[in-house]
Amino acid sequence: MKTNLLIVIALFLTTSVLADKRSRIADTPNDVAPLLVGQTIPDTPLWTSAGKPVSLTKLATKQPIVLVFYRGGWCPYCNHQLQEMKSIEGDLQNLGYQIIAVSPELPDTIKKMEQERDLGYLLLSDFRVEVSRDFGIAFRVENEITQLIKDRLGAELQRFEGEQQANLPVPAVFIVDKKGVIQFSYVNPNYQVRLHPELLLKAAEVALKGEEVRLKR
Repeated sequence: MKTNLLIVIALFLTTSVLADKRSRIADTPNDVAPLLVGQTIPDTPLWTSAGKPVSLTKLATKQPIVLVFYRGGWCPYCNHQLQEMKSIEGDLQNLGYQIIAVSPELPDTIKKMEQERDLGYLLLSDFRVEVSRDFGIAFRVENEITQLIKDRLGAELQRFEGEQQANLPVPAVFIVDKKGVIQFSYVNPNYQVRLHPELLLKAAEVALKGEEVRLKR
């Protein structure tokens, strides 16, 4: 009995520590504490290219979501990832998924990207990095890196009033069911390594099969 109580206490403390980490922005990419499979996504609003708030949880009630967090249109690795996803867009949509890509860029920048590219998915703005924070994947960018991104890629990361550093999300992919529950996640602090589209498609198929099994019970 005592052993069971100690296990319960340990689990509670571990959960509390993770929740505390997710309530803040991590100091480095390696310090992020992402939401886990089986947890419910936050209802923190995102923003359309027109500057209107939108709820991920409400979008999820219509269709399950393949949710991609990327650093911005200035990031060549992100652009390559989004370009590669074109090869499975049709398959994901045929399975019943909606694809949503989220970045910390401003709505105006998102709008420009929509106009310049032939996209088969929805772009949303997390310009205050609040959704990324609540997903547990936001981190502070060292000022030297911020300057390097500006000098080499021509992108100026935002610093809000009172903040000494800019913030970014660790690139991530989540599969979310219609109840807003995470069924799959891929989060890698190494921004150069992205989930292969074929693996994502397989994960999406498995997530749907799991949902079918639960509905039959």
